[in-house]
Amino acid sequence: MKKILLANFAECPENLHFERAFIRALAGRKVSLDIVHDFDFDYKFIGAQTPPGGRRLKYSGLAALKRETAGKYDLLVLLDFPKRARCAPAFLWLAREAHAAKKIYIANHLIPMPGHNFTADLARRYKALAGLTAGYMLEFDDWELWGAMGLEGERLLRRGYATDCGYYKPLPGPAGAYVFSAGSAGREFDALAAGVKNTGLGLKIFSDAKPAKLPRGAQFLPLAKNLHNLKAAAAGARAVVIPVKDGHINEAAGNSIAFLAMALGRPVLTKKTPYMERVIKDGVNGFFYNSLTPLNLARGLNRILALTPAKQKKLAAAARKTILQKASLDRFCKEFVRKFARG
Repeated sequence: MKKILLANFAECPENLHFERAFIRALAGRKVSLDIVHDFDFDYKFIGAQTPPGGRRLKYSGLAALKRETAGKYDLLVLLDFPKRARCAPAFLWLAREAHAAKKIYIANHLIPMPGHNFTADLARRYKALAGLTAGYMLEFDDWELWGAMGLEGERLLRRGYATDCGYYKPLPGPAGAYVFSAGSAGREFDALAAGVKNTGLGLKIFSDAKPAKLPRGAQFLPLAKNLHNLKAAAAGARAVVIPVKDGHINEAAGNSIAFLAMALGRPVLTKKTPYMERVIKDGVNGFFYNSLTPLNLARGLNRILALTPAKQKKLAAAARKTILQKASLDRFCKEFVRKFARG
């Protein structure tokens, strides 16, 4: 029986989704999985599953971690850099000294820039990832920054961003008469509000970057405090729009919201970029705008409103099928397990 340790120190819903998909990928295999985490919030709306043959342990210091993980593991998986400085000693010990036949780092988010994450800064200083078997970066990230961590050459692998299609699946019931949008990076919600104004639809925004103006009747909620409402709000929308500023440098901006919305079978309207064109085919499984203006957003929304019920159903099925094939967290985890945790 293979012994696996997953270190999930970066508290966020995306990493709990990854944890759940990893557990699903191990189903039927002779493994013992221990998960050490530093989650203060329990995310009951997602649910923390019991690892097969192992334990889910709350991190309580390096000394306790060494006791709880005594012995050699066949596989150690480090998921992202810890958000809290208190986990830095544990991360560095696991990466550099802990006993494991294979050690793999998996990035579920972009690499922290210098000065933005205490543990990542230490990992950079000491090239803490140099001794790992391999590591995955998100495909649109900066490979040079990973090289500074000691992860480079053939050991540096690339993965696409993926969503939990088991959690984000279509819900029963008709769509509501509103547009949904979420996220903060690179967003311009004023243009969205103006574009929605003449469509006859309402507007719901989940973001930690509040827009300067909102039309009467629009609803704005802080994203971080409403993660438990995110799925229902997106699933019930007539359309999901990601208003990314024209000058925003990251061409993948908004992919997390776009992908979960597509997994839910909702029509997505987002900025046309080379990255998004790899996933979305305009009018088939989603919609594009070329430049962020109220007029362009209104035109895109009117295309969605013009869909017949039959075409809505066809687009919804195509959207979800695309994410299942190209951006499924279960798909990535199953491939990862086949590659590094056979047995």
